[in-house]
Amino acid sequence: MIGLRLKFDKSFNLEPMKNRKRKTTQEKLTIIKEAADNGWVETARKHDISYPTLQSWKLRFESGGETALSGKLDISSGELKKLMRENQKLKELVAEKELEIRIKDELLKKRNFVR
Repeated sequence: MIGLRLKFDKSFNLEPMKNRKRKTTQEKLTIIKEAADNGWVETARKHDISYPTLQSWKLRFESGGETALSGKLDISSGELKKLMRENQKLKELVAEKELEIRIKDELLKKRNFVR
């Protein structure tokens, strides 16, 4: 197998990936409806998107409607404040634990230095 050379025929083209633009929510909805009527694989090929991407759009739309499909969060201000408080408490816990570790490390260094 040493010295094995690969030869590609002339139809093998290496092209850089295209700059693909993101689809809007309305475009995604239209594509989902078209796929339901015409078939999922064919529609994915037609619009140059992958089948798994199309399926994830479908699942997001079914679970949360247009808002979920657009990718925007739908959180009320009460929920947001609660999450922010929880996040702050967790940050404080992490800082506290980090401080404890630093203190223990310093004590160990001093203890080893004395010996």
